[in-house]
This record gives sequence, C-alpha cells and structure tokens, in this order.
Amino acid sequence: MMMIRAMGLALNQLGDPAFRRVIILGLGLSALVFAAILAGMIALLPLIPESGIGWLDSAMDWLAGLGLPILFLLVLWLLFPAVMTTITSFFLDDVVDAVEAKHYPQAAGWRRSPLIEAIWLAVRLSVLIIVVNMVALPFYLALLFTGFGTLILYLALNSYLLGREYFEMVAVRHASLRDAGRLRKSRRDRALMGGLGIALLFMIPLVNLIAPVLGIAMMVHLFHASRAQQEPAL
Repeated sequence: MMMIRAMGLALNQLGDPAFRRVIILGLGLSALVFAAILAGMIALLPLIPESGIGWLDSAMDWLAGLGLPILFLLVLWLLFPAVMTTITSFFLDDVVDAVEAKHYPQAAGWRRSPLIEAIWLAVRLSVLIIVVNMVALPFYLALLFTGFGTLILYLALNSYLLGREYFEMVAVRHASLRDAGRLRKSRRDRALMGGLGIALLFMIPLVNLIAPVLGIAMMVHLFHASRAQQEPAL
C-alpha cells in the first residue's frame, strides 16, 4: 500500500540531522506554549465567583481542582496537532529538502516558501483545526456512548484538514500557492490518504511528538508518487 511505503521511507530517514533539528525545535516550543496555557488555566481558578455558602464553595473548589487536569488534557488532545504543526511548519522546508535531496533529486521543488506564505499556511491550518474541532466538541461528547463514533468523527475531520494543508505545504515547493491548491484538488485522494496517516500518528502517545515531521516526510513521498502517475498522461 502506498501510504505504508511512504511511512516506511519517512521512518527510515528519521535519523537525518534536518529531521532531528525540527523535532527538537517543535517539541521545545510546543512545551512552552502548553506550559503557558496551563499556567493561564491555573491563574483563572481564583476568579471563579463564590456563592457565600461554605460547603458549596468548598465543593466548587474541589470540582474545579479535579476538572482542571481533565480540561487541560482535553485541550492538549484537541489543540496539540494545531500547535505542534504551527510551530514546526516554519521549519518543515528543511525536512522537505532532506527528503527530496535523498529520494527525488531530479524532481526537487524549485522554490522555497516565502515567509509570508509559510505564516499563512501555518495560521490557516491552526485556525481550521481549532475552530472545526471546537465546533465538533458537542458532537464528540454526544457520540461517546457509541464507542467508536467520536473516533470516527475525529479522524474524518482531521484527516481532511491535515491532508489538505500538509499536501499544500509540499505542493508550494513546486507551484504557486494558488496552483498548489489546484494540485491538491486534482489529487485529493492522496491528500486524504496522507491526512489519515498523519491524524493516526497524532493519536499515538510519544509518536505524536514527532508526527508533523513524519507527516510532512510521508506527504512528500505521496506527492511525488501521485505526480509520477499523473504527469505522463498530461
């Protein structure tokens, strides 16, 4: 299967210095972001209004303290892909360079994404993931009783979003931003396939820490595989 082959190639190159550098930067900066989020949540606890009834206020304090870790874990689960991807996306050109230099030297991208393009792609992905998952939160909760409904909905939404954005991150190395969107639409099956792989990576503990780097490397292979199949027919 093409996605399995792409993932295998990405894993085999995990020791590349470019991969290691981006992983270290992404992990360090993401940890700072979530530490700031946790600190903000803790700082907001004293602002919960009191009723003046001793036992009720004590119960509310206890519930707030108990709910904080759960709420933080939920925020971490929902926002980690967006935060990690946003941060690492500023450095992913180095990963794409390393993959194309090793596997596709004759078909490497002819342009590097200008800073404004990289910022736009990163911010767009973050906003989409955050907004879509927050809007879907009531549906996630409602589907919990089904056993697999929440997982299926999460994978469906995030496979599309991650596939779309990661594919275009690779495609902009070979075309303008507008043409990259057209390329993605013409190869939406590969983009969705890659997005599913990336969404699954984000769900695996510890592996999710390197998911953006593995994901973009895998998407490079999927992009070039689809390009090789379609170009002769053009």
